[in-house]
Amino acid sequence: METTAVVMTKPGTVRHQEIEIPDPGPDDVLLRVELSGICGTDVHMYNGGMDLDFPVVPGHEFAGEIEHVGENVETDSKGAEIEEGDHLAVVPAMPGGSDDWYARNMPGRPRLSKDPDRFGFDNVDEQYAGGMSEYVVLPPKAAYYKLPDGMDVELGALVEPLSVGMHAFERSMQPGLPHIREGFGVGRSVAVQGAGPVGLFAICSATAAGAGQIIAIDALDERLALAEEFGATDLVNLTDHEPDELVTAVKELTNGNVGPDVVIEAAGVPQAVEQGLELPHDGGTYVEAGHFAYNGESEINPTRIVQKELNIYGSLAYPPTQFESAIELLEQLEDDVPFRKLFNFKTTFDDAEKAYAAQESGEAYRATVHPHGL
Repeated sequence: METTAVVMTKPGTVRHQEIEIPDPGPDDVLLRVELSGICGTDVHMYNGGMDLDFPVVPGHEFAGEIEHVGENVETDSKGAEIEEGDHLAVVPAMPGGSDDWYARNMPGRPRLSKDPDRFGFDNVDEQYAGGMSEYVVLPPKAAYYKLPDGMDVELGALVEPLSVGMHAFERSMQPGLPHIREGFGVGRSVAVQGAGPVGLFAICSATAAGAGQIIAIDALDERLALAEEFGATDLVNLTDHEPDELVTAVKELTNGNVGPDVVIEAAGVPQAVEQGLELPHDGGTYVEAGHFAYNGESEINPTRIVQKELNIYGSLAYPPTQFESAIELLEQLEDDVPFRKLFNFKTTFDDAEKAYAAQESGEAYRATVHPHGL
């Protein structure tokens, strides 16, 4: 079948055109895409920073309405019954081949698969269109989750980045004996470097989990103010401090002036990692989530990691089941957290280039492209 889509023919070049996608079969779901978000990874792709097989239909943060359900499909990935008209959020990564070592031996970490199929990253002539398409076919191996009745489908486009931030926070929860400050526990302190969407989602996840103190660190007062609305209790503008003074300023906000129990790096700036390793108290936890895509190098003194006896975790996106948790969190916090403020740049296929520019410049928290118009 034909659909209109934004096609990235090469880095820096996008155009909307008619493309061919598979006709949906009895085991497939046909999704009418309502919106697709643009994140830092998309910008990185647009700027030529990812080794992809072009042409690609981008868009991995998307949600939409079911147009057609194949006769053999009854439920979404968690087992909830679905029908035409229901709204879905779609996990972009799908399992790779059966010969993948990680798929066979580490099923709890499917994102480590070395050859996954991915909405928004694969060559559209050979695999799958991403969310910047009017319609997307969801095959049997795709994971997708029904949004609660009454939830605005726009919020479905936040499920993917919320899963990233939520998973990064949850990495800090293991292993844990929180009553003796081993790992995260109720009442513990958390610092988040970077108050972009992923940092904001880590903040609201920590709030929901019962953190007693959440310190947001960013260079923009506007983003820090939003971090407060997402649950931050303390705000630190890094431009108010010399680099060698920032660590002290953050530590002085914590009990005993020793530093937070948990620090999550969501800024994607190499210097933030150098500073971030010094922020937790000795024996604390550091989670690195901001460098999904390459953004430069940082100098790290490994002796400090030993001296501080840090727990260090990398956070590569999320497992598909994180979508179920993220949807639950959205539903719980929808009335208390201003999620919709993130949608401050909306456009159509005609101005997709402007959406990339707005996301890269920081004008947009989460630029969104709407295939069927605004």
